[in-house]
Amino acid sequence: MFRSILPYGRRSRTFQVLSSILVFCILLSTLRLYRRHAEPPRSIYEYTDGKTRGPRLNETGIQRPPSGETTYLRYLARQYELSDEVQYFARRIRPRANARGRESITQIATARFEPRGGFRRIRVDDEGLDLHVAEEEEAISIPVAKPAASEHPDASPLLFGISTSYDRLTRARASLVGDWARWLTDGKGGSNGASLVLTLRRASSAEIGHVSSMLRDAGIDAVVLAAEDGSRDPAARYLDLVRTLTGRRAELLRAEGREKSFLALVDDDVFFPSVGRLMARLRRYDAQSTAYLGLPSERSDWVVERNTTLTYGGGAVLLTPPAAEVVSRLPCLNGTSRGPDSDPGSRTSQWDEMLYNCVVEHTDEKLHVIPSLYTPRDGDVGDEATGTGYGDGARPLTLHHYGHRHRFEPGKAHLVTSLCGEACFLQRFLFRADSWVFVNGHSVAQYPDGVDVTQPAPSGRRDDEGNYRTDSGDGERRRNAGQGGGGGKEGRAKAPRRIRVGERLVVDSGGEGGEGPSVVSWAGTRRTWRLLDARAGPSSGGGGGGEVWQAYVRRRGHHPLPADEDGTGHTQDGPTDADSVIVLIWEPPSPPLS
Repeated sequence: MFRSILPYGRRSRTFQVLSSILVFCILLSTLRLYRRHAEPPRSIYEYTDGKTRGPRLNETGIQRPPSGETTYLRYLARQYELSDEVQYFARRIRPRANARGRESITQIATARFEPRGGFRRIRVDDEGLDLHVAEEEEAISIPVAKPAASEHPDASPLLFGISTSYDRLTRARASLVGDWARWLTDGKGGSNGASLVLTLRRASSAEIGHVSSMLRDAGIDAVVLAAEDGSRDPAARYLDLVRTLTGRRAELLRAEGREKSFLALVDDDVFFPSVGRLMARLRRYDAQSTAYLGLPSERSDWVVERNTTLTYGGGAVLLTPPAAEVVSRLPCLNGTSRGPDSDPGSRTSQWDEMLYNCVVEHTDEKLHVIPSLYTPRDGDVGDEATGTGYGDGARPLTLHHYGHRHRFEPGKAHLVTSLCGEACFLQRFLFRADSWVFVNGHSVAQYPDGVDVTQPAPSGRRDDEGNYRTDSGDGERRRNAGQGGGGGKEGRAKAPRRIRVGERLVVDSGGEGGEGPSVVSWAGTRRTWRLLDARAGPSSGGGGGGEVWQAYVRRRGHHPLPADEDGTGHTQDGPTDADSVIVLIWEPPSPPLS
């Protein structure tokens, strides 16, 4: 055994000193704890030099929890890395049914969008932060269309096929699954009748099981399969899906008696804002005959080849069962035209183009096009390059490549339709009293120097040769040319031009579209806030009871105009040193819209 090298007497004195120090520390800690509870709490101002307010107290003197607005703003700041100080205001919105329905732009004559106090500059980490919509500010009442009887249809005739990867599906908190749930469910956690076949490339059995559980939890009726081993090429995987969907349709009919009238191949980032409108358009086609349909979204889904405008479907192609049977037997879908010895000139990485080329080469079928934001007769109206796109008041049937084209998250933007109906998605409002333009779910824009609106641009007419004319009768279409509101893109007259579509295309306008979108023109400055987040009631404080909260942000720094608007007399305002946040709180309509 080891022995201490210190004599016994010195060891004893050392232990006495250590014991005294320990007793002293215990007594000091007890005294401090007693004083902390005996003395009244000091004001927070003593610690922050007056830079924050004291804690909120109710009538009993007990500190209240932070408001729903405060909690939501702090969540936004943490989740989206906002600046420590922000410019902020919030407004309540109350939708009301409008017998006139939805217009290209809904003008509100008297109500102001910006509250009387304007923006507040606040510190998000302020412990005394207490955000509330000003009590003296009434909720903004805005007109929206009554929900159609077909707003929540039985979508059981639809069978969708999507091919993607596990990594892509689980990215960004599985946002793709959230987007799909908006058009593949009834909004209450159950299926709307539509079915999905999902193939995952190079996926393990565990990954397939995980994705199956995610889709089931979202209320989506889906079967998840591993993509065939030989289907490494994206286009080939989708061509394989034609046969897979045909087989799945037969299984559902045999086992459950469910008939699927339309088999749809869609990119994983295709979004359908209204399945009811989609079903209404599809009812014009006989599901017992061969029908080959494409649903392009905007101008990027069209190409021009040898002065002829073409689309291959825009990542959304539908086949009736007889058409799918014919297509599934074509040689280009059986590998004979897409092997290593096939003609390289006929190969493409785009599955819809490969499918189109296959159908055109081996059948007499034509592609019936059901357009959305853009048709050839529109010229460049609705083209994202004009700075309009989702913000021009159109009601799209489909959205395609919304992420990288527009940095748009439709699942969040579409959430508000639970309160105001599907027609209010991307509905555009002009507040005449203070020149703000609000596009529901997309953006908010302020025009400090005023704004003007011209009548909808005349839509084109098709001549006897099948060409679309974009002239308005007097030889040109004008966008507020030199009248009352700034120059630039909006101020230049459009020369007439003839647009020839491919002879194997049939553009089915279906009576929709009519007049073009109203054109907003302005002089001077525009300030723009884009949708950042949306949710059904923050979890803490107010905001429950069926409300939908939207947050629009304008990031700090420089805000350049789009390239086509540069140098035209317009500005997007100077650089800012703080993020700016607008929160819109949608209240349930009273009485209900339906």
